[in-house]
Amino acid sequence: MRKVIILMDDSPEMHLITKKALETLDIDFISCHNEKELLAAIIQNTRELALVLLDIYMPDKNGFLVIQNIKDRFARRKFKIVFFTSIKEKKYILQGMSLKADGFIIKPFEVEDFRAKILKLIE
Repeated sequence: MRKVIILMDDSPEMHLITKKALETLDIDFISCHNEKELLAAIIQNTRELALVLLDIYMPDKNGFLVIQNIKDRFARRKFKIVFFTSIKEKKYILQGMSLKADGFIIKPFEVEDFRAKILKLIE
């Protein structure tokens, strides 16, 4: 059974870049552009879901609110949640960690480093 990675980001370009970076891995990649799509994808893929990548700045609801909702709705989750953002400010990283995110990946990224981080997260 292939593991699933879901990306929630409002940038179509980031979806293409991320999918391309992960294409050599033995995973299924799902693109979501808002919280509603993300929650539906989590429900549909709960058993295989390994990782959710969350952008922080989103038009509808920021990633900090979305992670709270995921943790409330999927308390027994086995998948990891990582913020995937261009924000480098320490206060935002600390806020994400206080919400029990499993990590931060800063954009833009080097493809090889990104793949290595993803593999470590989903092993």
